[in-house]
Amino acid sequence: MNQQHPDERSRIRAAMDRLLTGQATVSNGSLTVAALAVEAGVHRMALMKRHADLKNEFY
Repeated sequence: MNQQHPDERSRIRAAMDRLLTGQATVSNGSLTVAALAVEAGVHRMALMKRHADLKNEFY
């Protein structure tokens, strides 16, 4: 599906793990899409549009 952005996807998954375990390193640690994007180092709209499946998984 989103195979053209594998690095973004791996960063988002790692960020999800950190946020869900309370070990945020870059963001404020809140369980929001904005914090997930900051934690993963991707633009929020990229998360919302290109990686909607990961956003939904996070919620």
